[in-house]
Amino acid sequence: MTINDYFEKLTTKINPADLDGIFTKINFDLKGKEMNLIVKDGAISVHEGLAEEAEVSITAKEEDLLSIIKGDTNPMMAMMMGKIKISNPAAMMKYAKILGLM
Repeated sequence: MTINDYFEKLTTKINPADLDGIFTKINFDLKGKEMNLIVKDGAISVHEGLAEEAEVSITAKEEDLLSIIKGDTNPMMAMMMGKIKISNPAAMMKYAKILGLM
């Protein structure tokens, strides 16, 4: 699985009912690749670059994020080891399950 595979699957596998009432922007700075997700109107859209006024920004190496997504690395351990940085952990907790990060 690549990070592009993850983002493509994410936009189609999410139940729109799980996104009801959610509007947020999440940035992913993957050390050379910048992506953002926008959750709005029960859908997730993926865009290149970083979104302005994102609620959460995630900074990690692509391979470290993929390891978390695959379940090979515990997200909390990755944060404690500095492999992933999250600008707003409290907000991220609301979205981690939806995004398949927990």
